[in-house]
Amino acid sequence: MSSTKPVSKKRGKRRTWLMPQEVVVWYVLPAIRRELTRIMIQKKKPQKQIAKMLGVTEPAITQYKLKKSKRSRGDQVNIPDKIIVKIEKTADVIIEAYERNGDKEVYEIMTREINHLIEILRDAGVICDVHREHCEGVHEDCKACK
Repeated sequence: MSSTKPVSKKRGKRRTWLMPQEVVVWYVLPAIRRELTRIMIQKKKPQKQIAKMLGVTEPAITQYKLKKSKRSRGDQVNIPDKIIVKIEKTADVIIEAYERNGDKEVYEIMTREINHLIEILRDAGVICDVHREHCEGVHEDCKACK
């Protein structure tokens, strides 16, 4: 399992009850999108095109680009380096699909690729770690996310 830092006072109070699916929607998916945005920017893709490829708004892309702060999106999950490599490959797949077909077929490919990344993060224990960090009702030996 990956190691996540204990909840800091800056992050706010932990919730009493949080479903694993909510962890994915509120924390994991934004973290994946943030990394995809960072990688696509490195590949010199325009912000407008990145928004289309990821199915989000341009202002969302702007927030993904911000340095870690209270206002940035997707910065509450530390993704292990070995999974960043997989996200880089996913970015290449999405970019290739977009360049080949525009936004006609990229949605299905992007969705499939991101679902696969979520599975990888779940199997690596990252989702469990985030769940424990943000929900006080999750015990150390909980297996709800798997």
